[in-house]
Amino acid sequence: MIKKVLLATDGSDHALKAARYACHLMKLDPEIETTVLYVYDLSHQYLLGADGAVFFDIDAAREKMDEVGKAVLDKTMEIFSEQGLVCQLEATFGHPAFVVVDTAEERGVDLIIMGSRGMGEFRSFLAGSVSDRVFHLAKCPVMIIKDEKD
Repeated sequence: MIKKVLLATDGSDHALKAARYACHLMKLDPEIETTVLYVYDLSHQYLLGADGAVFFDIDAAREKMDEVGKAVLDKTMEIFSEQGLVCQLEATFGHPAFVVVDTAEERGVDLIIMGSRGMGEFRSFLAGSVSDRVFHLAKCPVMIIKDEKD
């Protein structure tokens, strides 16, 4: 029985479609608790100094995460609000696949829902998609919402 759902989002069209599926499940069973999780990928935040040194500005990353995370979560929350549904919102940073899996385990989630493709389609082509990694690493069921074209 599904009681806790984790919806992983990055604000992409696929992720918003996944949010609609989560809403559908919540309407079927009003007892379902849904957490919407946005993970800001830090792998793009390393900077190269003039001397060739690589460094990381945690304050700049947090500021950017707050800005982007709020926009993504607001857009996703609109879908739930339009349906008269309430969910919890959370933004954090790290490697998206690992954070999603760890969060699901820590919270005893019964189902992870996510889109099949996110914002970084070219990068996922090179390194593997977040949804693929979550699917293989998660200990709970994972629902991956595909586009009709996929």
